[in-house]
Amino acid sequence: HVLRIHKIIIPYYYCPTTTDAIRSMGLDVSFYHIAPDLLPEELPDEADSAVILVDYFGVISDEIKKLTDRFQKAVVILDNAHSFFSEPLMRDRLYQVYSAKKFFGIPDGAYLIGKELIPENKAMGHSYEYADYLLLAYESGTNAAYQKKKQADQTIAESPGNMSRLALGLLRNVDYRSVSEKRESNYLALHQKLEQINELALPDKCAGYLYPLLLPEAGSSLKLQLVSNRIYVPTLWSGDDLLRNGNQFELSISENGVFLPIDQRYSPDDMAYISGCIDSILQ
Repeated sequence: HVLRIHKIIIPYYYCPTTTDAIRSMGLDVSFYHIAPDLLPEELPDEADSAVILVDYFGVISDEIKKLTDRFQKAVVILDNAHSFFSEPLMRDRLYQVYSAKKFFGIPDGAYLIGKELIPENKAMGHSYEYADYLLLAYESGTNAAYQKKKQADQTIAESPGNMSRLALGLLRNVDYRSVSEKRESNYLALHQKLEQINELALPDKCAGYLYPLLLPEAGSSLKLQLVSNRIYVPTLWSGDDLLRNGNQFELSISENGVFLPIDQRYSPDDMAYISGCIDSILQ
């Protein structure tokens, strides 16, 4: 409502929790489709409206930034939740959202960046009620903490606030260059092994959120077998709007997209193990 808009245009292939939160704001919501290059098929540029553009998995950063130039009337919200290391653009009527929580071991935390934003001096949030999943994950592994993490995500979604004091403190200890380099290295290790079978055309270099592998015939069964081998791969996404109205590509990537971990906890040796597992399963 600060943006003075009446309508917001979002992709069908999008986080359903975010879609629900947008609907709760009382705006008119309409949807657009994406093509196999992960970019919008067509989008109107209308006054009194906002368009959400998504840098899926962090692999289309350059293309999505170029796309923002097309909009002269609409407000553009660039969702960089999957591309923490993509530099923000500072222009009128352009806002960018970043998720620190997706990239680092913190209980909560995101950034809203825009040229026209006025900083607000609000009190920091508290995360002690839901941060215990981080300790469980650290000591017992990601799988052990999965349900607690889902509960924490739900708590944050239902009552969003400022980043917590704990999250800010932990972020001060991050070596961002090292994290970026490790993610790039892990991404490259997977890409060199999987590029030939991947239906998605991906860049050679990326420090994004995950490595997206699309196997239209085998992806859904591969996911199940990887999880049984203790390689956790999330499903992104499968909301009602997508299931009712998604195009063939959107439904395919939701069902058969295999989203592999490349984060800084792992090494290229771990990536070799993952690609080796995939090779064995597919054979």
